[in-house]
Amino acid sequence: MPTAQLRDILVHYEEAGSGDPLVLIMGLGGDLQGWALQVPELAKHFRVITFDNRGAGRTNAPDRPYSITGMARDTVALMDHLGIAKAHILGFSMGGYIAQELALAHPDRVDRLILLSTAPKIDGYGRVVVRSLINARRSNMSREQIVRLTSAFLYSPELLDDEERYERSILNSLANQWPQQDHAFIRQAQALLTFDASDRLANVKQQALVVGGVDDILVPIRNSRKLAELLPNATLKELPGGHVGAMEHPHEYNAAFLEFLGVGAAKEAAETVA
Repeated sequence: MPTAQLRDILVHYEEAGSGDPLVLIMGLGGDLQGWALQVPELAKHFRVITFDNRGAGRTNAPDRPYSITGMARDTVALMDHLGIAKAHILGFSMGGYIAQELALAHPDRVDRLILLSTAPKIDGYGRVVVRSLINARRSNMSREQIVRLTSAFLYSPELLDDEERYERSILNSLANQWPQQDHAFIRQAQALLTFDASDRLANVKQQALVVGGVDDILVPIRNSRKLAELLPNATLKELPGGHVGAMEHPHEYNAAFLEFLGVGAAKEAAETVA
């Protein structure tokens, strides 16, 4: 598997497809496997780069403070390593924070911007949830208990009501060969707790697509609406599903991404689902 020594860490990344580069940035606690239902479709049209953020998956997890600014620099360093001057950026949840910081600090490196299930900053409700998840990581809860606790904030009521599908999702999470270490989750969570781009987003000039799940209870849809209001060139799209709506309804989300990125096949993908 490809790795790159970037700044102070060894980063694991993967590539698929060809064409204009499209960089996907994962959220809190996740690794690049979380894009499994997006990459095959997106890679039909783009050179898709996925990677594990510092502290996740097969990337190094130093036990020292992380920051959203630092993780944006990690992303730029990976782009440099791959010879990518400019790319479309798709950031999910905490990855949406990183994507915003990337567009603000390195505007010349960002083409179009997709912000999925994210916010301009974490609100009071989000702080309570994330701090509770940090406490769970500091407790003696088992890995399965933590996965089940976290799942309540990730999935839609529709999926949670489907016990068979829910249990498959839990087993899939537990089967991850590279589960995140507790200290690394805490370091990532502490980084996102301090992020706030609200007063700077008027400076983002790129065309942006803000996508939120209508049943998202981790980052409720009001956050997507606020983000779209603050960005001068944003389009808001509300889609079915919870926080991981792109996993629950991949065809709808992929079609929205492709349409925004100007791919004619988006219509065909939606019609296939119908």
